[in-house]
Amino acid sequence: MKLHKAGLLAMVLILLTGLARAVWADEEDEMALDKSGAQQTDFIKERSYVGVVGISSTLDQWGDFNGVNYVTSNSSGGSAERDLIPSINRNFGFGVLVGHREGPWAAEVSFWRSDHTASFIFAGPTTITNPASLQSINFDIKRYFLTQFPTQPFINIGFSLPWLWVRGFSEQLDSGNNPTGFVNDETISGIGFNLGAGMEIYLDNNFSVLGGLYQRWTGFDQLNGFNKVAFNSIYFDGKPSDIGSMEGDGLHFYVGATFGYQ
Repeated sequence: MKLHKAGLLAMVLILLTGLARAVWADEEDEMALDKSGAQQTDFIKERSYVGVVGISSTLDQWGDFNGVNYVTSNSSGGSAERDLIPSINRNFGFGVLVGHREGPWAAEVSFWRSDHTASFIFAGPTTITNPASLQSINFDIKRYFLTQFPTQPFINIGFSLPWLWVRGFSEQLDSGNNPTGFVNDETISGIGFNLGAGMEIYLDNNFSVLGGLYQRWTGFDQLNGFNKVAFNSIYFDGKPSDIGSMEGDGLHFYVGATFGYQ
């Protein structure tokens, strides 16, 4: 009987020890989840991921990028140039992204590129068109909602570093500010602010499909043109007294997929 009581007591102690360890482990897991903002019922608690998206991008044509504005500048050598500020059509492109999610929050870096037709209207009127590309590096923070379900809406906020390349829209000027007939490509760049919303549908931690839109507000204040000398202060419409940056806003759409990894 004493042996049976000792054995029973040992079994009880083992069970209590195991239960204590399980409770302690659960408390540690809950603390870890609390720190990340995740809940036990969340469909996605933590994941790192890469993704690809198809995009639709443009710059609004009712701002500075309306196809009739231009800027002028002198290089350090004294050779003047005129840079045409085009309008561009809405067109499709692609993007790649990498990010990490913990609980309802995710941080994401992406690269977007879309090809366009750039247009400029001279007096007359005469319109010229050339190829262009709009590219950007984007840094965003996402906040997901309804995280206990596989279909989760989100909002995102961030900033971007966009640039617009246009073929042959920068021309050399002579001492009288007349075109010499020599042209070169131009690149216009700046910094933008992003605000968007979307939806992501998860099959599991390894795969999701998503879609959304965001508005990008951009101030373009760098231009690299004919002389390949970047200048920060640009003269609008050939007027040295009109100096500043160009506004280039745009509403962008995207759909794609992400792939999780450990």
